[in-house]
Order: sequence, then structure tokens, then C-alpha cells
Amino acid sequence: MGRQLSVASVIDKNKVSSDTAWVILLEVNIVNPNTRQTVDTIRIARNPENIVFGVDGDGKPRVFLAGNFSLNVDQKQNEAPSVSIEAQDQTGFIQRRMEEMAGGIFSEAVMIVLNTARLDRPVEFEERFQIVTSSVKDYAVSFTLGAENLLNIAFPKHRQSKTSCAWRFRGYGCGYTGAETVCDYTRDGPRGCAVKGNLLNFRALTGLVRMNL
Repeated sequence: MGRQLSVASVIDKNKVSSDTAWVILLEVNIVNPNTRQTVDTIRIARNPENIVFGVDGDGKPRVFLAGNFSLNVDQKQNEAPSVSIEAQDQTGFIQRRMEEMAGGIFSEAVMIVLNTARLDRPVEFEERFQIVTSSVKDYAVSFTLGAENLLNIAFPKHRQSKTSCAWRFRGYGCGYTGAETVCDYTRDGPRGCAVKGNLLNFRALTGLVRMNL
């Protein structure tokens, strides 16, 4: 992870004029909230042209698509500063991918500052953040970055219930692909798994007994 500029980059940065472009890259590793595994990656370059830089875990080139995004810092009195990224999403592509994964919570945002004249060298600057909230407004997707509050983390990670299904509707483990759009997460309820013919994937511990020790 680059934190300090190389001597060559410092010299180039301080020139009155230069042919070298410094570009900010954004890489969002979308995480499935149920499995906590990375299922997709969105790459954007704040540049009029696509940028190919490095390779991914499968050895394929990392292509950062030309786009536009901004980094905003909101500092309020007596509160910790809030850092957010706002990316233009005219086609709704980012929004659709994030909605499929519960808004992208637990996903990772990687900010990279790249010297385009040194694409064969390590990046000059790279920082990783966790996405804690997200929102969409007027074709712009906003991600609030930071570290998750440990007091808000469920432990154990999965809560067990005798009446409510643990899977997210239409998400990982649910397996339902029918026409219904709403689920009440029950076994035999009016909008539950039995009505949908999806009892095989109903995940609840029906034999769970509460013990007062």
C-alpha cells in the first residue's frame, strides 16, 4: 500500500507543467451480506478514458471504466467527521448491483491515486474503507465510508429463530425464483415459504427451546 510518493513522482508533481496525469481510481468490492464473500467488483476511473492497471486475483486485467465521482468530508461540531464518495450512475448499473447485496453494506471501497506515467510500478497512494451506509439520489450513488461500530455487529453472526427464516428473501440460501415480491419470513404464513413452495429452503430451528438457566 503506497503512502509516500517516490522521488520521481515528487519531482514530476512539483513541475510547473507536465504531460503526466494523476488519476484517482475507485474500486468497490461488493460483499454478500450473508456470506461476507466478495461477489463482484466495480471499478471507476475519474478520467475521460478507461484505464487498465494491474491484474485481479484471477490474473485478468483490472479495467477501470471512465466515470466521475467525488470525495466529500462532512465535519460537524462535537461529531466525528463523515467521509463519503458520490459516483454518477446515469444507467443505474451501480444501483442495481448494490441493491442486490443489501445496499453494499460490509463492502469495501478502495481509493487509489495513480501516476499514469508509471503504470508498471506500485501505486503512489492506496486506502481501503468499509462502506457503512449507502443511498441513491438523482442518478448519483453515495457511499459513506468508515469503520463499523463494534457495538452494532451481531454476535453470533447468525441469529437462530424457531419461527423466522434466517435467509434474506431472494438472496443467498433462499433459492426462491418465482413471481412473488414479498416474504414475511415465516413457514406457514400468508406470504411464507409454504405458499411459495419453498419449504426446502426455509431456515429456522423449529425445535428450538428456550432455557432459563
